[in-house]
Amino acid sequence: MDSKLNVDATKLFEALQYQLLVAVDHCFELEKDECVWLEVYGDVTVPGKAQVEVKFYTGDLTDGHSNFWNTLKNWMNEKFDHTAYKTLVLLTTQEFGSQATLASWNTRTVADKVSAMEAILQGTEERFLASKKTGIPASLKLQRLVMDSARRGDLIQILERVVITTNAETLAQRLHRFKKNQLTPIRAEKQQQFIDELLGFMSSTELVANGWKITRLMFDNKFSELNARYMKFSNKFPEVDTDYLKRTINVSDLMEYAFVKKIQEVGGDDYIKKAALHKLIAEQTISELLGECRLQKPDIARYQSNQLNSHLSHRARQMIEVRKVTEPDELKLESLKFYHERHALEAEQLCSFENTTLEFRNGVYHLLAETQPEEKDDEFHWRLWK
Repeated sequence: MDSKLNVDATKLFEALQYQLLVAVDHCFELEKDECVWLEVYGDVTVPGKAQVEVKFYTGDLTDGHSNFWNTLKNWMNEKFDHTAYKTLVLLTTQEFGSQATLASWNTRTVADKVSAMEAILQGTEERFLASKKTGIPASLKLQRLVMDSARRGDLIQILERVVITTNAETLAQRLHRFKKNQLTPIRAEKQQQFIDELLGFMSSTELVANGWKITRLMFDNKFSELNARYMKFSNKFPEVDTDYLKRTINVSDLMEYAFVKKIQEVGGDDYIKKAALHKLIAEQTISELLGECRLQKPDIARYQSNQLNSHLSHRARQMIEVRKVTEPDELKLESLKFYHERHALEAEQLCSFENTTLEFRNGVYHLLAETQPEEKDDEFHWRLWK
């Protein structure tokens, strides 16, 4: 679809992503005992240092623009302690308009700023009188409220702290800078996932429910976790979405598979779904590792060969242990015990990957159970009989 409907809310989500990226920048600058608050005291707040109002807008920042006057009004709210901050920042993607007298804001004295704002108010008043309209426009009401002489003391204290940052990076530029500065150690195909998970953490329901406060320690822990998971040549074992894989399994569709039949012949019907999940985990992990060139096919073949040889030896030993068992039901029970013992064994490490999971190794078992070897004696079975 080329055209967007009036109900399209894409910009709202882009604005939230932009605000979160601004917060991320501030998180990198925190001292170990500091934190960032979102939406509690304003858009992005670092207690004792800065309160930042983030405006993700197109169009010029003119003298009468509500982004400027509304931000001042919010900082003048009696419930907002402006004295608690060294800097009050209006950060906007807008540029100053070509005629904006506010353009030199950051180099002006407080007295000059007040004079400029009084001139803007006077111009708005004159245009209103010339229009001969009866209803007072919202822009004029807003400017009158901010410039009210009864609140001039608060305004002056606020203006001493106000910094306006215009022409801030666009969302695409901010993302590009973040990738360039922070994600060079991360595998290229995982950089977007890294960003999505980091922003997901920044806006998680748990954080929001607890006041939307992000400490330096919390941020560092999450960033380190993502680095460990997605870093180039990372030794951390890949994670898979097991909840999604579970939803794809329909046991009734698996009855013709060899690994299922081999589980059924030892009475393990109750464990088919879990076995299918482990097999999917192994398949997805192998596919990901090969696709990202983090392993080569010989690495996987060697691991599978080791698992098969170990299994064959353990099975041969266990068949000796139960050689005197002749009752079919008892032999099936011993085979099912063997099935569980094998699944509970500590997983052999896959190459140099740390914490190779049991689910993966057990999935390799079921992949092997699907394979028909050249030698019949090398076939993977759970049963403890020929």
